[in-house]
Amino acid sequence: MKATLIFKKIKFLLCFLLLGCSSSNLVEQYTNPDIHSLEIKKVLIIGMTPNKNIRRIFEEKVAEEFLKRKVIAVGSIDFFESSFTEKQKTEEQLNKIRIQLSDANFDAVLLAKVTGQEEKVTIGQAYKNFSRNLDSFTDYYYHNQEIYGSTESETYVLYHTETSLYCLCPATDRRILYKASIDLVDTERINKNINNYIKILFKSLKDNQVILK
Repeated sequence: MKATLIFKKIKFLLCFLLLGCSSSNLVEQYTNPDIHSLEIKKVLIIGMTPNKNIRRIFEEKVAEEFLKRKVIAVGSIDFFESSFTEKQKTEEQLNKIRIQLSDANFDAVLLAKVTGQEEKVTIGQAYKNFSRNLDSFTDYYYHNQEIYGSTESETYVLYHTETSLYCLCPATDRRILYKASIDLVDTERINKNINNYIKILFKSLKDNQVILK
């Protein structure tokens, strides 16, 4: 009986650790129910960040993933002049840009941005002795009392991101195709962060049949 209980505790702990190691997490998603009638052939990628280096890396990597799925994809940093993001656009200017994109045979635009960030504290210490068989109060307290004197903690940054995919349909029928909120743990490596984001984004796009190939 005691061995079974210990095994269950260990099994639960392993599941918790495995889930907790995921660097990306899909928080919520929305898919337009009419999407089955559309086929995306060419999409513009816009990484909404003031950092041009990160923007270029992001747009190129996302475009590569679309190309793997036989969808033509172009980053905004390559399609527009470098000054495109330096000034805010009016609605009239954006409508002209929409026409420009339609003339260039784009049928969708994907926009991604970081909506916020927060600092988290790891709870690994709280699970340090989880799998140990500490049946009595004295055993449990003895092996965990160091918490009182500990001032060390590990922190990490969690980014909240938002991704939206819009159809460049006729003016009377423009609509959102897909939207997702993804939480991303900062690994302090830009390429790894973007790769983690892309992995969960494209799995969601595939699962929701936004991209069919």
